[in-house]
Amino acid sequence: MRRVADLLDDAEDCLGAAKDLLGTKRWAKACFLSQQGAELAVKAALNALGKERRRHDIHSLVEEVGEEKGEVLQFVEEAKLLDQYYIPTRYMNAFSEGSARSHFTERQAVEAVEIAERIFLKMREIAYEDSQ
Repeated sequence: MRRVADLLDDAEDCLGAAKDLLGTKRWAKACFLSQQGAELAVKAALNALGKERRRHDIHSLVEEVGEEKGEVLQFVEEAKLLDQYYIPTRYMNAFSEGSARSHFTERQAVEAVEIAERIFLKMREIAYEDSQ
């Protein structure tokens, strides 16, 4: 089932929310929503290529897109950074003490948003060129 537009819409919504959260100093949630935005964007590109994936590891999803669109492999390392924000940004039991939010910084959040935006823009380009 083709859900390219829906996936990109949700990806853009996550990225918008992540940017909003930068202004409220909610670093952990900005990191998480950046991860979500990038994940959904990569899934949109895969969907445009006729594939539907349910896993959450962005780097392996990027590698799969890269099998057909080699230029995206430049994002694998950055995707691995975002992968680290999937669980610990939400669950304090990922750490021995402190709230989940206390373990993330402004620098991490800003970097996560920037990475997610770059991934989003490239995946949107691929999704639209291949869903036509």
